[in-house]
Amino acid sequence: MPLPASLIASIVSAVIEAAGQTSTANTTQYDTYTTTRTLPPEVKQGVMFPPPGDGTVVIDGTKLKLSPTVQFRNQRNLIIMPMTIQNSSDVVYLPDTSGAVHRVWMVSAAELSDLPKN
Repeated sequence: MPLPASLIASIVSAVIEAAGQTSTANTTQYDTYTTTRTLPPEVKQGVMFPPPGDGTVVIDGTKLKLSPTVQFRNQRNLIIMPMTIQNSSDVVYLPDTSGAVHRVWMVSAAELSDLPKN
C-alpha cells in the first residue's frame, strides 16, 4: 500500500526541522567552547601571513621555520591545513626546543585582549 504524498511531505518536513535545530545547538556549543579555550601562558603573539608552503611561516615580518609536527588551529579550535589560510590574521604560537613553530592558534580580538603581553 503506497504512502500518501501528504504523509511523506510531513515526515520530510519534520526531519528537516529537527536537523535545523541540531545544527543551531552545535553552533552555540562551538561558540561557547571557543570563548573558553585555554591557551598556554608562554605563547608569543603576532600577525601571521598566509604560509607560503615551503616549510616556513611569516609572523610579524620574520620568517620562521615550521616544526614537522606543526598544528594550526582556527578560532573555533579546529585543526586546519596551512594552505587553507588565505588572509593575514592575529595568532599566538609556541616554538619547540629548536625554535621552530610547533603550534599556532588563530585568535579573535577578545582572546587577544585577555592574554598577557609576551
